Amino acid sequence: AGSLLIDYTLTVAVSVTAGIEAITSAVPQLYPFRVEMGLAAIALIAWANMRGVRESGLIFSVPTYAFVGVVFTLLVTGFTRYAIGDLTPPVHTEIVTSSHVLSLFLIMRAFASGCTALTGIEAISNGIPAFKSPESRNAGLTLIAMSALLVTMFLGITYLAKDLNIVPHIDETVVSQIGRAVFGSGFLYYLLQATTAMILLLAGNTAFADFPR
Repeated sequence: AGSLLIDYTLTVAVSVTAGIEAITSAVPQLYPFRVEMGLAAIALIAWANMRGVRESGLIFSVPTYAFVGVVFTLLVTGFTRYAIGDLTPPVHTEIVTSSHVLSLFLIMRAFASGCTALTGIEAISNGIPAFKSPESRNAGLTLIAMSALLVTMFLGITYLAKDLNIVPHIDETVVSQIGRAVFGSGFLYYLLQATTAMILLLAGNTAFADFPR
Protein backbone atom coordinates (compact mmCIF):
# COMPACT_ATOMS: atom_id res chain seq x y z
CA ALA A 1 0.00 0.00 0.00
CA GLY A 2 2.85 2.39 0.84
CA SER A 3 4.64 1.73 -2.44
CA LEU A 4 1.37 2.18 -4.34
CA LEU A 5 0.81 5.61 -2.78
CA ILE A 6 4.35 6.62 -3.74
CA ASP A 7 3.69 5.28 -7.24
CA TYR A 8 0.56 7.42 -7.56
CA THR A 9 2.52 10.51 -6.55
CA LEU A 10 5.22 9.77 -9.12
CA THR A 11 2.60 8.91 -11.75
CA VAL A 12 1.41 12.51 -11.72
CA ALA A 13 4.94 13.80 -12.23
CA VAL A 14 5.96 11.26 -14.87
CA SER A 15 2.70 11.26 -16.85
CA VAL A 16 2.33 15.04 -16.96
CA THR A 17 6.00 15.50 -17.86
CA ALA A 18 5.74 12.96 -20.68
CA GLY A 19 2.50 14.51 -21.90
CA ILE A 20 4.08 17.96 -22.08
CA GLU A 21 7.07 16.43 -23.89
CA ALA A 22 4.69 15.07 -26.52
CA ILE A 23 3.30 18.57 -27.03
CA THR A 24 6.68 20.32 -27.20
CA SER A 25 7.98 17.65 -29.61
CA ALA A 26 5.22 18.59 -32.05
CA VAL A 27 5.48 22.33 -31.35
CA PRO A 28 9.16 23.06 -30.56
CA GLN A 29 8.38 26.75 -29.94
CA LEU A 30 6.74 25.73 -26.65
CA TYR A 31 9.84 23.90 -25.35
CA PRO A 32 11.13 26.85 -23.25
CA PHE A 33 7.76 26.91 -21.42
CA ARG A 34 7.61 23.17 -20.61
CA VAL A 35 7.92 23.63 -16.84
CA GLU A 36 5.17 26.23 -16.69
CA MET A 37 2.95 24.05 -18.90
CA GLY A 38 3.51 21.03 -16.64
CA LEU A 39 2.66 22.96 -13.49
CA ALA A 40 -0.42 24.44 -15.17
CA ALA A 41 -1.58 20.96 -16.21
CA ILE A 42 -1.20 19.60 -12.66
CA ALA A 43 -3.01 22.64 -11.26
CA LEU A 44 -5.86 22.15 -13.76
CA ILE A 45 -6.19 18.44 -12.89
CA ALA A 46 -6.18 19.24 -9.17
CA TRP A 47 -8.77 22.01 -9.62
CA ALA A 48 -11.05 19.73 -11.65
CA ASN A 49 -10.88 17.02 -8.97
CA MET A 50 -11.55 19.48 -6.16
CA ARG A 51 -14.63 20.60 -8.07
CA GLY A 52 -15.89 17.02 -7.77
CA VAL A 53 -15.55 15.90 -11.37
CA ARG A 54 -16.43 12.23 -11.64
CA GLU A 55 -14.68 9.84 -14.02
CA SER A 56 -16.72 9.41 -17.18
CA GLY A 57 -16.27 6.28 -19.25
CA LEU A 58 -16.99 8.19 -22.46
CA ILE A 59 -14.57 11.04 -21.69
CA PHE A 60 -11.76 8.62 -20.83
CA SER A 61 -12.47 6.10 -23.57
CA VAL A 62 -12.30 8.46 -26.57
CA PRO A 63 -8.63 9.49 -26.10
CA THR A 64 -7.73 5.90 -25.17
CA TYR A 65 -9.25 4.31 -28.27
CA ALA A 66 -7.87 7.12 -30.43
CA PHE A 67 -4.36 6.59 -29.05
CA VAL A 68 -4.47 2.81 -29.55
CA GLY A 69 -5.81 3.27 -33.09
CA VAL A 70 -3.13 5.79 -34.08
CA VAL A 71 -0.31 3.71 -32.58
CA PHE A 72 -1.44 0.58 -34.44
CA THR A 73 -1.69 2.68 -37.61
CA LEU A 74 1.87 3.81 -36.93
CA LEU A 75 3.07 0.22 -36.50
CA VAL A 76 1.27 -1.15 -39.57
CA THR A 77 2.44 1.75 -41.74
CA GLY A 78 5.96 1.59 -40.37
CA PHE A 79 6.39 -2.16 -40.87
CA THR A 80 4.78 -1.99 -44.33
CA ARG A 81 7.14 0.79 -45.43
CA TYR A 82 10.04 -1.14 -43.92
CA ALA A 83 9.08 -4.29 -45.85
CA ILE A 84 9.03 -2.47 -49.19
CA GLY A 85 12.22 -0.53 -48.40
CA ASP A 86 10.50 2.86 -48.23
CA LEU A 87 11.32 3.74 -44.63
CA THR A 88 14.19 6.20 -44.35
CA PRO A 89 15.91 6.64 -40.96
CA PRO A 90 16.19 10.25 -39.76
CA VAL A 91 19.52 11.99 -40.23
CA HIS A 92 21.28 12.62 -36.91
CA THR A 93 23.44 15.69 -36.48
CA GLU A 94 24.83 14.68 -33.12
CA ILE A 95 26.97 11.82 -31.92
CA VAL A 96 25.95 10.15 -28.69
CA THR A 97 28.78 8.65 -26.67
CA SER A 98 28.77 6.75 -23.40
CA SER A 99 29.71 8.86 -20.40
CA HIS A 100 29.67 6.08 -17.79
CA VAL A 101 30.92 2.55 -17.48
CA LEU A 102 28.11 -0.02 -17.54
CA SER A 103 27.46 -0.81 -13.90
CA LEU A 104 24.90 -2.55 -11.73
CA PHE A 105 23.40 0.86 -10.95
CA LEU A 106 22.88 1.65 -14.64
CA ILE A 107 21.36 -1.79 -15.25
CA MET A 108 18.94 -1.21 -12.37
CA ARG A 109 18.23 2.29 -13.71
CA ALA A 110 17.40 0.88 -17.15
CA PHE A 111 15.19 -1.80 -15.55
CA ALA A 112 13.33 0.83 -13.52
CA SER A 113 12.83 2.98 -16.63
CA GLY A 114 11.50 -0.03 -18.54
CA CYS A 115 9.06 -0.81 -15.74
CA THR A 116 7.35 2.54 -16.30
CA ALA A 117 5.72 0.84 -19.29
CA LEU A 118 3.64 -1.09 -16.75
CA THR A 119 2.32 2.05 -15.06
CA GLY A 120 -1.47 2.02 -15.03
CA ILE A 121 -2.23 -1.65 -14.51
CA GLU A 122 -2.94 -0.94 -10.83
CA ALA A 123 -5.87 1.24 -11.90
CA ILE A 124 -7.77 -1.88 -13.00
CA SER A 125 -7.18 -3.80 -9.78
CA ASN A 126 -8.11 -0.75 -7.69
CA GLY A 127 -11.24 -0.09 -9.72
CA ILE A 128 -12.79 -3.57 -9.71
CA PRO A 129 -15.98 -2.36 -7.93
CA ALA A 130 -16.64 -0.04 -10.89
CA PHE A 131 -16.95 -2.97 -13.33
CA LYS A 132 -20.25 -4.56 -14.27
CA SER A 133 -21.15 -7.90 -12.68
CA PRO A 134 -19.33 -10.28 -12.50
CA GLU A 135 -16.80 -7.66 -11.48
CA SER A 136 -13.70 -9.82 -11.00
CA ARG A 137 -14.15 -11.69 -14.30
CA ASN A 138 -14.67 -8.49 -16.31
CA ALA A 139 -11.70 -6.85 -14.60
CA GLY A 140 -9.56 -9.90 -15.38
CA LEU A 141 -10.53 -9.83 -19.06
CA THR A 142 -9.80 -6.10 -19.19
CA LEU A 143 -6.37 -6.69 -17.66
CA ILE A 144 -5.61 -9.40 -20.23
CA ALA A 145 -6.66 -7.11 -23.09
CA MET A 146 -4.60 -4.26 -21.66
CA SER A 147 -1.55 -6.50 -21.29
CA ALA A 148 -1.86 -7.72 -24.89
CA LEU A 149 -2.12 -4.14 -26.18
CA LEU A 150 0.79 -3.06 -23.99
CA VAL A 151 3.12 -5.83 -25.18
CA THR A 152 2.20 -5.36 -28.86
CA MET A 153 2.62 -1.57 -28.87
CA PHE A 154 5.73 -1.56 -26.68
CA LEU A 155 7.57 -4.20 -28.72
CA GLY A 156 6.45 -2.66 -32.02
CA ILE A 157 7.66 0.82 -31.08
CA THR A 158 10.90 -0.64 -29.70
CA TYR A 159 11.56 -2.53 -32.94
CA LEU A 160 10.92 0.54 -35.10
CA ALA A 161 13.15 2.66 -32.86
CA LYS A 162 15.96 0.11 -33.23
CA ASP A 163 15.45 -0.27 -36.99
CA LEU A 164 15.42 3.51 -37.53
CA ASN A 165 18.43 3.94 -35.22
CA ILE A 166 16.56 6.55 -33.21
CA VAL A 167 18.85 8.61 -30.98
CA PRO A 168 17.28 10.16 -27.85
CA HIS A 169 17.00 13.94 -28.11
CA ILE A 170 16.56 16.32 -25.20
CA ASP A 171 13.84 18.24 -27.05
CA GLU A 172 11.98 15.44 -28.88
CA THR A 173 10.60 12.11 -27.74
CA VAL A 174 11.38 8.78 -29.39
CA VAL A 175 7.73 8.30 -30.38
CA SER A 176 7.74 11.72 -32.03
CA GLN A 177 10.83 10.84 -34.04
CA ILE A 178 9.29 7.56 -35.16
CA GLY A 179 6.08 9.39 -36.06
CA ARG A 180 7.95 11.90 -38.22
CA ALA A 181 9.85 9.12 -39.98
CA VAL A 182 6.71 7.06 -40.68
CA PHE A 183 4.00 9.71 -41.15
CA GLY A 184 6.04 12.76 -42.12
CA SER A 185 4.87 16.06 -40.66
CA GLY A 186 1.24 15.77 -41.68
CA PHE A 187 -2.09 15.23 -39.95
CA LEU A 188 -1.39 11.71 -38.67
CA TYR A 189 1.82 12.85 -36.95
CA TYR A 190 0.05 15.63 -35.06
CA LEU A 191 -2.82 13.27 -34.23
CA LEU A 192 -0.28 10.82 -32.77
CA GLN A 193 1.24 13.53 -30.60
CA ALA A 194 -2.13 14.93 -29.54
CA THR A 195 -3.56 11.55 -28.49
CA THR A 196 -0.28 10.69 -26.71
CA ALA A 197 -0.45 13.93 -24.73
CA MET A 198 -4.13 13.43 -23.87
CA ILE A 199 -3.76 9.86 -22.63
CA LEU A 200 -0.72 10.79 -20.52
CA LEU A 201 -2.50 13.74 -18.92
CA LEU A 202 -5.49 11.47 -18.20
CA ALA A 203 -3.07 8.99 -16.62
CA GLY A 204 -2.01 11.76 -14.25
CA ASN A 205 -5.64 12.18 -13.25
CA THR A 206 -5.81 8.50 -12.23
CA ALA A 207 -3.70 9.26 -9.17
CA PHE A 208 -6.13 11.95 -8.02
CA ALA A 209 -9.04 9.52 -8.36
CA ASP A 210 -7.43 6.44 -6.79
CA PHE A 211 -5.03 7.87 -4.19
CA PRO A 212 -7.85 8.60 -1.68
CA ARG A 213 -9.19 5.04 -2.01
